[in-house]
Amino acid sequence: MNTPSYDDVQKVREKLQESSFDHWVQDDVFALAWWILFFSTILPYVLWWKIVDKTNLFEIVAFGLLCAVLACFLDLIGVSLGLWGYPDKLISIIPPLIPADLIVIPVGSMIVYQYSSSWFSYILRYAIFAILLAYVIEPLFTLLDIYESYKWWNHTSSFVGLLLFGISIRAFIGFLKKQHQS
Repeated sequence: MNTPSYDDVQKVREKLQESSFDHWVQDDVFALAWWILFFSTILPYVLWWKIVDKTNLFEIVAFGLLCAVLACFLDLIGVSLGLWGYPDKLISIIPPLIPADLIVIPVGSMIVYQYSSSWFSYILRYAIFAILLAYVIEPLFTLLDIYESYKWWNHTSSFVGLLLFGISIRAFIGFLKKQHQS
């Protein structure tokens, strides 16, 4: 069995990019799913800017940036492992997970963080947020062919993963705040 060279892999990547662009032009642009992705990219930040506590903006944004970075990293792992995927894209050359990872999850998480002064209230609110994403948004996006899960991954896996995600980030921000204060 011949191992493919780097040039062979690059040729496959180029073919994949070409096919992906053709799919985007023919099936994605201006379809219902595309408009949903478009508005889910803009509206959360408009809402967030109206309600964010601007006196605590630095901490809230730091929390959101950490959410965005970790969400992108974990999403890339899940997609690479074939646990889930995104058939439709907002922009052909940008990974399709961007609206969720850079907008919906960080903005929702920042809102929960801002309105939760105790661990109990944070976990309760984050659990509600995770339920909304895992059991309402994911099934809706599955019906609209925006999101697909594969293998053993399901909505409950997403719920547990999101809840652990939210708890871990709040714990890390708490640790950083404690280190900064001492």
